[in-house]
Amino acid sequence: MKIYICFLFLFIFNSALFSQTVETNSDSSDIIPSFKDDVTSVYNTGVRLFSAPSDFNRKDWITLGSVAALTSAAFVIDQENREFWQRNKTKTLDDISEVGRIYGEISYAAILSGSLYFGGKIFKNRDVSVTGRMLFEGLLYAGLTTTIIKFTTGRSRPYMNEGDFNFNFFQTTNDYSSFPSGHSTVAFTLSSILSQRINNTYASVGLYSLAVLTLWQRMYSDNHWLSDVILGASIGYFIGKAVVKFDDDSQSKSESNTDLPDGFSQRITIFSLSYSF
Repeated sequence: MKIYICFLFLFIFNSALFSQTVETNSDSSDIIPSFKDDVTSVYNTGVRLFSAPSDFNRKDWITLGSVAALTSAAFVIDQENREFWQRNKTKTLDDISEVGRIYGEISYAAILSGSLYFGGKIFKNRDVSVTGRMLFEGLLYAGLTTTIIKFTTGRSRPYMNEGDFNFNFFQTTNDYSSFPSGHSTVAFTLSSILSQRINNTYASVGLYSLAVLTLWQRMYSDNHWLSDVILGASIGYFIGKAVVKFDDDSQSKSESNTDLPDGFSQRITIFSLSYSF
């Protein structure tokens, strides 16, 4: 059943992206990037992400502060939130939560990224291939950020029953890698990038609904605290936004006065915030 759901995601997203780009007529936008170009893009994206905080303006710092404040506030109700979900478990909710877990699995996200990337290369569709590359970039850098924080803080997972303020710094075991949530990071990285690339209201609603379902599942399954999923989602969301923005900026410079293909946003102005934590 799990693999069927995974391939359903692949079919929906591939179909949506192919239909979204079929009317692109710009010659320059039809050029398929070489593998070397893709590697260069991954490197340049990483450099820009890591250096982004040095270019933050007032709005960026306010947004960062808001994420930090929201995460900190969640710590206050982490225990109460956990107890609420543990009291309200049903077989139906168990089944529904499985969809959220799958959407946040890095293995399925990697399959989706590779499917789009190589599918675009094979069928000579630049936009699909670039989307696959963007997903790889987002998952790589958002995942790296989350992993570093996870093993630095060493927060115990709820099911360990050691309390919501138990931190064992510099741990590498799964039981002490609660903060932030990796599944939440993956889910919001996927949704933020695909939402911008597809640029369809209904698709965006569906994508972010899946991401929110993943957040809920991580708490419902007793794997994460509320504060874990908030920070994990923030990392995925803002890095996903930044990845698309950086690619748009790069394409604008290389194509001079050539417009971007229909359906792709040129107005994304949110910088990656997670590297300041």
